[in-house]
Amino acid sequence: MPPLTLDETILRPDIAVISMSSSLVDFESSRSLEEMIFDTTTAALNSVGLTAQDLDGIVISGNDQLDGRVISIMATAGPAGGVGHDTTMIASSADHALAYGYLRLRAGQGKNVLVVGWAKPSESADPDRVELMEAEPYLLRPTGMNNTIAAALQASTWLSADNVPDSSQEFVAWPLRREDLPARGDSVHALVLAVDGEFPPGSELAWVVDAGWSTTSYEIGTRNLGDLSSLNSAAEQIFDRNPQATPDHWDAVEIAGNSEYEVRAVQYALHLKESTGVNLSGPLCERPTSPYVAGLSRMVAAIEAIRPESLPADGLRLTAGIGFNGFAGQGATVIVFSNSKGGKA
Repeated sequence: MPPLTLDETILRPDIAVISMSSSLVDFESSRSLEEMIFDTTTAALNSVGLTAQDLDGIVISGNDQLDGRVISIMATAGPAGGVGHDTTMIASSADHALAYGYLRLRAGQGKNVLVVGWAKPSESADPDRVELMEAEPYLLRPTGMNNTIAAALQASTWLSADNVPDSSQEFVAWPLRREDLPARGDSVHALVLAVDGEFPPGSELAWVVDAGWSTTSYEIGTRNLGDLSSLNSAAEQIFDRNPQATPDHWDAVEIAGNSEYEVRAVQYALHLKESTGVNLSGPLCERPTSPYVAGLSRMVAAIEAIRPESLPADGLRLTAGIGFNGFAGQGATVIVFSNSKGGKA
């Protein structure tokens, strides 16, 4: 009797993003968070002729503090279609939710999955004070740590004697000016992922080549804020498995940096070639989002960049989305997308 062999095409199927819908506004006053979630997820499902009943799993991601709702999954699972369904809540970041949804399907847990990530800071009294609560959950003080302060500390590590901002400029937190920081806004993103064979060939928006993620110490004082170790670790996971998915082959990359300093540091750390398009969807200050959902927002942009009208190159096209979570890049997620199954021409 011949030895048993494993068919990896069955165990590890190719995964594609088959639908997306996004809502990004500076300040949403006419709809509640729940209404934004319902509208966005419904649009994503309708575009491929699906309903919540057709889904094998739903992965949602929200931040209780920014949502202003204790255990926010209780209020938001319904609008996302999660009632009576296999629903998972990811609390770390929205880009982690996308990676988790991809892994579900790679592990054979269903044929499709809906991933939804959001943040509506306009419903929070003051997002900067909310972030202070994240650092000190038992005591809220006027000063402490938030994403802006952490980004400023991180940016200062990349300064040198001949590279110091003009002191006459107006800083939000030295050395960061307003244009160096991400815009704040309300956003919801919904994506439908499916395994190969569950959608008409050629109807996919992009194939997921691979995903990597990593998290370093929460203690901001115990690590070098400028070494981007979480990013390097997340990226190496992909490069070790898929040499064809290295930055040398990327046509574009969308980076959800905590500041433009970090965006430039990522370009340097990954040795991006000059022809690689960086943040084609716009600089950080022009894309309304919040730190919690910024990574997923950039991954949506990376998927959109796969289209021929965005990247004029013929044949194989590869793009990547990079997200960070936690203060000063504590955690990082990297996902590589392609217009070709398996990321091969």
